[in-house]
Amino acid sequence: MIQILRSLFASLCLVLALAGAHAQTADQTVVQKLDAARNALTAVEKSLAGKDLTDAALQSLRADLDPVSGKVQEALDELNPRLDAVKTRLDQLGAKPAVGAPAEAAGVTSERDDQQKRFNEIDAQVKRARLLAVQVSQVGDSIVNRRRANFRQALFQLSSSILSPSLWIAAISDIPRDIQTSRYVFMSWFDNAVAQMRGSNGFVFAAMLAAIAIGYAVAKIVARRILTRKPSIKEPTRLAKAVAALWTTAVTAVAPIVATIAVFATMRAFNLLVPGTEGMVQAVSESISLIAITHGFIRGLLAPGNPDWRLLDLKDDTADRLAWLAITVAMVVAGLKIAEAFNDLVAAKVQVSVFIRGVIAAAVALIMTYALYGMVPAPDPADDCFGPPLEPKRDWYGVWRLCAWAAIAAILIADLIGYIALAKFLVDQVLWITLIGSVMYLLSIIAEDGLKAAFQPQAPIGRAIMNSIGLKGDSLIQVSVILRGAISVILSVVAALLILAPWGIESDDMIGTVRAAFFGFQVGDITISLATVFTALVLFAVGFIITRAVQNWLEGSLLPHTHLDLGLRNSIRTSAGYIGVLLSLGLALAHVGIGFDKLAIVAGALSIGIGFGLQSVVNNFVSGLILLWERAIRVGDWVVVGDEQGYVRRINVRATEIETFDRATMIVPNSNLVTGVVKNWVRTDRVGRIRVPVAVNMSADADQVRALLLDCARQQELILRLPEPQVNFTAMVDAAMRFDLVCFVSDVEKSQRVVSDLNFTIFRRFRAEHIDMSPPQPQPVVVKIGN
Repeated sequence: MIQILRSLFASLCLVLALAGAHAQTADQTVVQKLDAARNALTAVEKSLAGKDLTDAALQSLRADLDPVSGKVQEALDELNPRLDAVKTRLDQLGAKPAVGAPAEAAGVTSERDDQQKRFNEIDAQVKRARLLAVQVSQVGDSIVNRRRANFRQALFQLSSSILSPSLWIAAISDIPRDIQTSRYVFMSWFDNAVAQMRGSNGFVFAAMLAAIAIGYAVAKIVARRILTRKPSIKEPTRLAKAVAALWTTAVTAVAPIVATIAVFATMRAFNLLVPGTEGMVQAVSESISLIAITHGFIRGLLAPGNPDWRLLDLKDDTADRLAWLAITVAMVVAGLKIAEAFNDLVAAKVQVSVFIRGVIAAAVALIMTYALYGMVPAPDPADDCFGPPLEPKRDWYGVWRLCAWAAIAAILIADLIGYIALAKFLVDQVLWITLIGSVMYLLSIIAEDGLKAAFQPQAPIGRAIMNSIGLKGDSLIQVSVILRGAISVILSVVAALLILAPWGIESDDMIGTVRAAFFGFQVGDITISLATVFTALVLFAVGFIITRAVQNWLEGSLLPHTHLDLGLRNSIRTSAGYIGVLLSLGLALAHVGIGFDKLAIVAGALSIGIGFGLQSVVNNFVSGLILLWERAIRVGDWVVVGDEQGYVRRINVRATEIETFDRATMIVPNSNLVTGVVKNWVRTDRVGRIRVPVAVNMSADADQVRALLLDCARQQELILRLPEPQVNFTAMVDAAMRFDLVCFVSDVEKSQRVVSDLNFTIFRRFRAEHIDMSPPQPQPVVVKIGN
């Protein structure tokens, strides 16, 4: 037995030793990760100390920080569970015995000391890792601030106005030198080309160019035959238009781009490009790509000459003007790219580049003005509509024209006051945003209509999903709605990131870029600035808009395809609105620096004021939440409140709207509905009980009256057979017999109609059966006086 105990003790010691060795090894691994992160961070800090760092260099430094942050996070992920485990052991061991208390076992004291030492070591490593994380964040903020400063300096650099005579004189005076330099560059390239094309190289080069041209022509022919917009189809679906537009855009744009790449690759293979011309080649490639893509979108979206396949609701002359505007602006911007590359090639003066940019920006603004001035929106069909007015549609055409005129004004103003770089940047953004918007428009239509068509129960994909997963038709449509909503959100986010990318705004620092442009001041530990307040308002507005969009999506798309009743749908929609508004408010306040902990302090300070001044408001708000969650009263219910009754139309934050039978709207505070007595006719079901009182003369036969009343009840289709109608003989007073016909109807809202129909039927039957329903005549009283 002793030998067995010794063996177990030895095994336990071995396990503990192995565990200790494993822990030491893990600690060494964490220390190595933290040391590597510290060294990498030091290298980035040293590089960041340089003054003249380009945006590319700053981006590289920012990229170098990502592995550092990853290593620090890995270390924290390893250390935090260990720290929690050691802390749990210490809590189980408890505190040391107080002075004068009985001594504890020596093993417990030793274990506590070991665990405390272990806790201190891990805690020190955790603090080191957290400090490194803070330093990484600070260095990252410094890099972002440097990039913002460089971007602002390049974008808002003040130069000469486009109307400045000195700028024109400097640009014109430099023309002879630029011509001489360009002649030298051209002759150098020509001599190099002649030298490279000697012998068979010239024939091979020409054959390859011919092959590229033939391949380009064949690709165009084949692509057009794969998918064509047939004129014979007069009313294609929106999905067919979008797919054809996307395919037409791709076919029109890809072939020239691939051909250009192939031509320049061939020229590089034959050494036809002299040193220094790579920038020019890059500019020409980008220019051809820009023109090809623009031409592709013109053919895809505007469909010149083929209005039946046009996605946008535009007249032919408007579509032609837009096509001319887009291709002209693309060619002008492409010419600017080539001109700037040429200036770099010939080392032109800065004034020449500024002059060319200013002229091009002004030309684009004037071209847009000329094109937009003659455009007339399509007539609204509601204007010529006879009868009830049509539902108005959102005037996206007017919004687009307003944005275009604002862009024109911004370009011209920046060009005139001397911000040439800003004007040129705005020109690029107009074209870039137009291209991004066109792509997202096509993709959103394809995703929306494609998923809607594919997830129909009768569609092949819908049937396959229903057969394989077991979904029902309504569930399949709900999945389709959810997928369409998710894709719309993803496309919107991607579009926003792509649009903001040229502004130097990264996906993880959109709001910070705007905030850094304004002055801020400290109030305690909160930074208050115009940018912070404005951004917080924008965040709340965006959150509110998204909340309303989600509510409309729930009400119009998702919930109608469910089997939920109208009241529950309204509760879900209203609850989503409350949650969205609260999240938007919390996000906006958090951006200002007011977190939930500070909100708790503010709420405590205002509790007295809320208790006295806003007691009724808070009471009604909480009562509204109780109504929504408890659902004792739902939208659409028939309720009786006091002397009024009607239908519940809306449950708001403070009060509930009830529409009476007189078509009046009654506003009832929510607290009255929660604490008061409310009769709900349709709380559990819509079955209602009706009572028709009948009085007949004492000369009538009671059994005959009962049989006639039951027969009249059975003739009504709206009266339920179960429970059966009943006739109660209630009283015999004033020489009359009184009966109550008690029935049940399936829909309590039709009870008044049923009562009316019963009264008509009973009256006709009683008259036909000669049952006296006249009230009893009073008997005269004869008073005799005397004999």
